[in-house]
Amino acid sequence: MRVVINRDGNGRLVGNSTLNSECIKGVSLQVTVTGSQVVLAGSDREGDSLTVRGVVDNTGTIMETGYIMNGSASGRCETDDGTGRLARQ
Repeated sequence: MRVVINRDGNGRLVGNSTLNSECIKGVSLQVTVTGSQVVLAGSDREGDSLTVRGVVDNTGTIMETGYIMNGSASGRCETDDGTGRLARQ
């Protein structure tokens, strides 16, 4: 998964994702940062949703995450969850 984060016209952090999955595609994300904790949450055009929660390490380059993905709105998949790492590029 790749996430590009920018500020919207109101100054809020928003992200666009590319995700190599048959279950969910092109999720528009709202980004919440509290200290080193980050939450990325949103949905794709079909209503499938993704939430990624994690903590950024001391270097600010790696985020250990847990995620939940629900692809049942489009009927492509059901709910899936797991853990992973996101790295700053």
